[in-house]
Amino acid sequence: MGSTGTGKSSFVKLITGDTSIKIGQSLESETSDVRVYRFRDQTRGRNVVIVDTPGFDDSRSGVTDTEILKKITNFLLEDSSHWRTCPRYDKDRKLTGLIYLTRISDPRFGGQSKRNLRMFKNLCGSKTFKNIVILTTFWDMLATVKEGIAREDELKYRFFQDLVDGGASFMRHDRTIDSAQGVLERVLAFDPTAVQIQEEIRIQGKALEDTSAGSVHREEVERIIAKHRQEVQELKAEIGNIRNDNSALRKELEEEQERLRKKLAQWEKEKQELEK
Repeated sequence: MGSTGTGKSSFVKLITGDTSIKIGQSLESETSDVRVYRFRDQTRGRNVVIVDTPGFDDSRSGVTDTEILKKITNFLLEDSSHWRTCPRYDKDRKLTGLIYLTRISDPRFGGQSKRNLRMFKNLCGSKTFKNIVILTTFWDMLATVKEGIAREDELKYRFFQDLVDGGASFMRHDRTIDSAQGVLERVLAFDPTAVQIQEEIRIQGKALEDTSAGSVHREEVERIIAKHRQEVQELKAEIGNIRNDNSALRKELEEEQERLRKKLAQWEKEKQELEK
């Protein structure tokens, strides 16, 4: 998991050898569905399943974060009996490990990255932190390794501190197969576990919107809705104060107001989707 453009699909393509995987060349997401890849790890003699998930962001046309959250949740809650070979299993899927990718080349950990991380933590829950590898990518985009180490320390001790305290580990990925194999080896050493959202829905009987991840998403949607409503009202007042002879400015502001109303309608629709 991770934000769009952090190299999730590239990592999966490298570790599985599946050349059909499409890799994005921009910060627009190439992944809008939960995708499952099965391969044979010849080094360890194990069958491995890797799941590539879309990030929570607004780079996909026509696909909302609510839909992404539902897709991930539905995948986790699917009956796993048809693909588990172990005679003992829970119906929900258990994950041996979770890999969270983040770009070391980004000069700052911005709002979208923070929101993605917050959703991830609330979806997984603190009990799962020990099964998480935080994988920093795009080291080759840095001017110096020293610069990357400084950013890595900032990520560890500022943004990912609670994950590290809970047992999560940091690793670096340099886009080589050896690097990817090292990550795989670390993850396969973990004991399989369920994540928090599975327990909240299956055991506690919560609706998606009432889970920790759902609540975080709802709060964000409500914040954006309130912001757009205020902006629409402010524009309405500004338009009302325009002199009648300034038609060009009036037209410009009315177009902006209409654009904001459309965005507001989209976010209100997303809130309704979450509550279904």
